[in-house]
Parts: sequence; structure tokens; C-alpha cells
Amino acid sequence: MGRDPGPIPLRARMSNDVLMRSGVWPRGLWAIPVLCGAAVVAGVALTAAAPVLDTTYLVLDAVAGLTCPAVGVLILSRWRRHLVGLLFCLSGAGLALQALSGGYAAYAESHGLPGALAAAWVTNWVFFTGFGPLLLLPMLLPDGRLPSPCWRPVLVAAVAGMTVLQVMLMLRDRIWVWGREVPSSFGFVPTKPVVELTFGVVALGLAASGMAALAARVTRSDDRRRLLPVFAAVVAVGLAVAADTLLPPDPPVGVWLLAVALPLFPAATAVSIFRYRLFDIEVLIRRTVVYALVTVTLLGAYLVTVATIGTLLRAGSGMFEPLAATAVVAVAFAPARDAAQRAVGRLLFGNRGDPAAALSLLGQRLESSADPTRLLERAAETVAHTLRLPAVAVLAADGTPVCAEGGVPGDGVRLPLVVGGRVEGELRAAPRSPGEVLSAADLAVLDDLARQLAVALAAVRLAREVQTSRERLVIAREEERRRLRRDLHDGLGPGLAAIGVRLDVIEATAAGVSPAVRSSLSEVGQLVRGLVGDVRRIVHDLRPPALDELGLAGALEDLALETEETAQGGPAVRVRVPEPLPELGAAVEVAAYRIAQEALANALRHAQARTVEIVARIERGGLVLRVRDDGRGLPEPLVEGVGSGSMRERAVELGGVLYRTSASGAGTTVEAVLPL
Repeated sequence: MGRDPGPIPLRARMSNDVLMRSGVWPRGLWAIPVLCGAAVVAGVALTAAAPVLDTTYLVLDAVAGLTCPAVGVLILSRWRRHLVGLLFCLSGAGLALQALSGGYAAYAESHGLPGALAAAWVTNWVFFTGFGPLLLLPMLLPDGRLPSPCWRPVLVAAVAGMTVLQVMLMLRDRIWVWGREVPSSFGFVPTKPVVELTFGVVALGLAASGMAALAARVTRSDDRRRLLPVFAAVVAVGLAVAADTLLPPDPPVGVWLLAVALPLFPAATAVSIFRYRLFDIEVLIRRTVVYALVTVTLLGAYLVTVATIGTLLRAGSGMFEPLAATAVVAVAFAPARDAAQRAVGRLLFGNRGDPAAALSLLGQRLESSADPTRLLERAAETVAHTLRLPAVAVLAADGTPVCAEGGVPGDGVRLPLVVGGRVEGELRAAPRSPGEVLSAADLAVLDDLARQLAVALAAVRLAREVQTSRERLVIAREEERRRLRRDLHDGLGPGLAAIGVRLDVIEATAAGVSPAVRSSLSEVGQLVRGLVGDVRRIVHDLRPPALDELGLAGALEDLALETEETAQGGPAVRVRVPEPLPELGAAVEVAAYRIAQEALANALRHAQARTVEIVARIERGGLVLRVRDDGRGLPEPLVEGVGSGSMRERAVELGGVLYRTSASGAGTTVEAVLPL
């Protein structure tokens, strides 16, 4: 997708570049949609001035004759001989010529002008000159080549069928113009059933092969977003062709569907060009697009004004209506041009002309982030969307991408993000198309956005530093508590207990000791036993003893047994540890144990559950602890109490998260994810 349509000789490239820089080639190209638009307008005006039975197909000619050439010229303005661009132009020209020839045929016949029959004959075959290539286009999108060499026989058969059908349409024995059918003096091929059957087979074959080829290309594409709008439009056109071919002509459901679906194809291609740069179109064509839109709009406004004024004033001379319409259109030209300029500018360049809107959008995105460490999560997407840039990235000071949209640009603009003289990182923005230089207006908006991003990046850095310091503090605290508990439990505690025992032995075996000495020995023994009790209490408060004695899995099972023993008639508590847990840090063990303890206590007090299950496993790069009950669920509205806040705080201070979910009558689940 998006491949270069083949190597171009150096001389041809130089000639093309000269023409592109001078503007001669693009300006000459735009004569194609202008002429097609003029043909459509003339055909519509002539048809409106003549009595006709059916103008449904004229609507198809109008929408295709106005949209297809514009899209084709957009492509040819970048690639001079791109097959897709040429086919779009041919499609629009063929259908626009049918509008013109059909309009003249109807008008000439009703007013006795010469050439009516010849114009009617042209009307019957020139439409397929445009309709056929339009159905062939999906097979060649987006680069003008087939999806693979195996599609060559299909392309040959399609072109052969189109050629045969084109000749048959020129030589058929009936002529149809806007609902009126008469015998043809130019042909002899039976319209029914030969031409109708051939047309149905060729149209359905082209539609089916186009959809299949584009579907094959979409499934193999690296970036499907570019082709998805076009693929959806092609499917709509294919279904409309099938309906027009297979359904009865009265009512003309197929024609109505074609009238809706046919403009979707060039419109979807235009969306892919502007939004996803399907053909790598240069953004310098903006002014040309503006004037093309204004021209089409004003032509339509001219016709509507002439018809409206003629109807209201019933002027007999026929001179007043064009003059009045010209005056109205002239007055409306400047506002229409400005409106189109703003609309196309916003489509191509986003909010670069409105820096306040760009800053406001970025501020809203930054404000919506509840987690300070994820403040910039969507900042790059916001900048890219605001200025319609293909790739934007915010990098930290060490070059690590903080956020990116469309990848990290290797070229383009690089703006340092500085706060208080410190370089916090870098903002990178890719140009809208290769080789393009962003304008001064783009750079001004990027500079304003960079100041906000620099402050946000500094806030993210500080928040992460605070979080890291907090995690280290908690880990160090729990490791120190484990060390103190081990020293007290294995050193001071046993020593004091030994002293108490020796004192008891001395008191029991000493003979001839005075009552005063014996009383002193008894008091010292009581003091030592009190100290031993204090040490045991301190050891227990420093860290749950079961963690050091049994590990986390054993401590959770001990907690479950203790809960079932103390809560008679309470829920059954089960502990599941699917796989042996690795050696865990002291802080992680304590946090998991305390969270399970608090969640179990909440289930006992509030849930009215029959069973409670505690699951601990290693997944997602951390320890996942789940406490699930089958009770009545969380109350509404939910108010977080002291215990719930304590659980959340224990998880957050280690850099983890805690979730509480509930369904009415389906119990509550408390899940903590603690990084290892």
C-alpha cells in the first residue's frame, strides 16, 4: 500500500518537478474538473428546460461528473501519469458527457434544433466510457497495479468485456434518453435480451472482481486504515450495481441505491487522501481545492438562483434572471471562498490557525488524567489530531518515548521541552508529507503546545520520582522490620528468656540466702519475664509471624483456618495458590497479607457470604491477590471506609493497583496487583 507507482527516469522527474514548482501542470489539470462541471451544469440546465420522463440517471451523471474528476486531479497533481488518477478523470468525463448529450438531445427535440438524434445516440454509449472505468478502479487501487500477478487474467477479461459491451451499446437497436425510448437508425444489435444481458454480466463481474481484489489487498495491508474507507464505499457500489442489475426496473430501487452509493467511492478516496495520505498528496494543493469547491458551489448557486427568480417574477424576457443571479453569486463569492478556505484548512492543517483552540484541547486532555504518572498518555495523539500531523512523539530527557502517535518521527521538527532551565525532554513532529517543511504558523502552535507539554512532562517526572521514593521507603521499612523481628526473635528474646531461667535456678538452688536477697531475685525474674513478653509483642507487631514461619501461602491458609475457628457459622474460606510462589520481598508479603486480612474481615462483617475464596498467583509481572465472596455485593452508593482506603494505600505505595468490583447478588471481588 502506498507504493511508488514505478521508477521514473531522472529527466522525467526533473521535468515534473519544474512543472510542479511553476504551478503550470496543476493549474492545467484543474481544467478537467472545471470542464466536467460545466458539462454537468449545462446538461442539467438543458434538461430542466425540456419535458422529460425520468431524470434519475441524470443525478448519477451529476454526482459522478463533479466528484470523480476532482479526485482524479488530486492524484495527478502528485503523480502525473498515475493510472488511478487517469481512470477517475475518465469516469467523470464519460458521465458528465452523458449529462450534456442527454440534456441537449431532450432540449433539441422539444425545440426543433438539429443534432437531437445524434446526441441521443451518444448518450446511450458515452456513459459506459465513464461507468466502466469506475467499476474497474477498485482492482487497481491504490497504486495503479494489480494485487498480484494472478489477477492479470481477470483484468484482461474485464477489459475485453468492457470493450465488447461498449461496441454493443454503440450498435444497439434502441435509443433511450431520460425515460423515452425510440428505435435507433445507427444500430442493429437487439437491446433485449442481448445488450441487457451482456451489460448485467459485465457490470456484475466488474463489481465482484473489484470487491474481491480490494478485499485481498486490505487483508495483506500493513496499514488497513488507509484502505478501509475506500473498501466500504466499493462494497456499497457493488451492492448497488447488483440491485440495479437484478431487481425489476419499477420501482427503480437499484438506481436510487446507485445515486447514493456512487459518490461514496470518490468521496472515500478523498477522505483517504486527506486523512491517511493514500497517494502521498502534497498539502500545497489546498488553494486549488478551495477554488474548485467554490466554483462547484457557485455554479450550483447560479442555477438555483436563476430558477428561483424566474419562478417568482415570471419574467418574460429571460434577461433579468441571469443578471440577478450573477449579482447574487458575485456578492456570495467572498464569503463562500472564506468558508471553504477555513473548512479545507481545518481538514488539512487542523487548528493551527486557532492556537487557543489547540491549547484548550490539550489542556482538557491533560486535565482529564487522574493519575499524575499518566498525564501525557494521550498528549501526542492530541497534538497530532490538532495539527493533522502523521506522527508526533514526546520523549523524556533520556530519549525514552513517553507517548507517541504514529511512531517516533525520525525527521521533521524537534522542539526541546524546557522548564526552569532544565531540559525535560523533546517534542518530535513529522511533516504532513515527505519533503514538506512545516510553516511558521505550524511552528508557532507547536511552540505554544511545547510549553504546556514541558510543564506536564516535569510533573510526570516528579510524580514518578515521588512514587519511586515512596516504594523504596516502604520496601526499606519492611525489610528493616523483618531484620529487627529476626534479631529480636532469635537474639534478644531468647537471651532474656535464658536470664529468667537462670534466675529461677539460682533462686531455687541457693541455700542460706537471706529473705531480702531471695525477694530481689524474685523481682528481677518477674522483670525479665515482663521484658520477654514485651519483646514478643514488639516482634508480633513488627511483622505477622506466620509470614516468616510459613511463607505467604501458608500464612494465608493459617488466616483462613483462624477465621473459620473464630467465626462460628460463618462462611467457608478457601485458599488457592495454583503454583508455588517465588521468594517475595518483605513489603510485598506484608501488603498482600494485610489486604487479604482486611478483605476477609469486610466479607465477614458486611457480605453475608457463604463462601470466600482467596487466590494468589504470579501473573502480569507481579503478584495478583484476589479475594472473592458470593455475598450481596457492594452497597450503592459506594463510600470507601477506613479499611478499604488502607487496602488501596498499601497497594499504591508499592506501585500497584487495587480493584473492587461487584454485581448485585453476585458477590464482591477485591483484586490487588503488586509489582515484584
